[in-house]
Amino acid sequence: MRPPTVLFQITAIGKNSRALDASARSVLYWLRNTPNLAFRPLLWLVVEPEGLWSAPTVYEDLERAGARLIVVPGEYATPLGTTGKARALQYATEVRTRSGLSNPSVWVYHQDEETCVGQDTLTGISDFIREGRALVGTGIILYPLDWMGTPSHLQELTRSFDDLRVLDSLTLPGNPTAGFHGSHFLVRADVEDAVGWDSIGYAPSEDLMFEIRVRARFGSVFGVLKGFAYEKGAFSLRDQLRQRRRWMHGVMHAVVHCRELPMRRRITVAYCGLSWASALPSVAILVASLFLRYGPLLEVTSLFTGFVWVSMVLAYLEGYRLHSKYVDRSPSIPRFVANGLVGAFIDVLAPWYAFVTRPTLSDFIPKDRPVASDSPALDRSGGTARA
Repeated sequence: MRPPTVLFQITAIGKNSRALDASARSVLYWLRNTPNLAFRPLLWLVVEPEGLWSAPTVYEDLERAGARLIVVPGEYATPLGTTGKARALQYATEVRTRSGLSNPSVWVYHQDEETCVGQDTLTGISDFIREGRALVGTGIILYPLDWMGTPSHLQELTRSFDDLRVLDSLTLPGNPTAGFHGSHFLVRADVEDAVGWDSIGYAPSEDLMFEIRVRARFGSVFGVLKGFAYEKGAFSLRDQLRQRRRWMHGVMHAVVHCRELPMRRRITVAYCGLSWASALPSVAILVASLFLRYGPLLEVTSLFTGFVWVSMVLAYLEGYRLHSKYVDRSPSIPRFVANGLVGAFIDVLAPWYAFVTRPTLSDFIPKDRPVASDSPALDRSGGTARA
């Protein structure tokens, strides 16, 4: 019988051309150097016209290397008029349908422009399909690419640790908490195309909306994808803040506008958002109580302070342990602590920044490392040397 097909789909604006090129070439490289894969691969680059115009030679070279370039027409509109990344994702489902690739023998592995793969990633995809226990799989993302040890990059360590919580919740019936990556997930093509990405207007968290719709239609069909994906953090605190703002707006959008979200989970997702937002008032009250010498308040908050700080330190330490074999630079302990606190404080501010401002389609998070910066050792495939 013909083996199943895995379509590696990189969906992005396309203006971070160097990051996208590295991601695509990591796929091409490890497909050639990973034995015994149980699938037939395809590679699609789904970009906007301005992305193609920004670096046409990059895309021409990738097409010659075996990728298929799909440019979302500027005039394309979905039935519900969605915008942003969801519009490009919906267009890709229509192209797949026209190409005869919307059936149970086709799987789609979603990547952002900076999502590099390793041999472990491809082996995990192959095993997931061979085992056939779930229709959607997602795994842990590491952030070692272009590592600089800045506060924003250190904060990403906690995201990798939090993936353990996300994966555990995702595989439970109902997924009691929020959290679903828009990259490094594998879905059977007919499942994705049946649900689609279309929504009214701009959905800041199209990935969370997609997970909710899949669960509403197909039930608990999620599994754990073995192997890491390799990405990079924001290069500035401003970009970190804007990125987190979009996530918070995504949570609020899902709670208010997603009709498929059951009431029980609507409450838990809202609680997750409120918990995140409560971090800033908690810190403010703690600092104020120290200056105001308000002892009774400290006695109450001390019941939670130890747990919160231990949890945060554990997230950094375990996150760094996951990254240690891929990161060339080991920061000194004082710098690690200082940068970790700064990165955490930006995440504390982000929900409140989201409450007073709105993300726009013009927001652009650079993922191409500044050329003037020295780069850690990366192989030609675009992944880390140990990936």
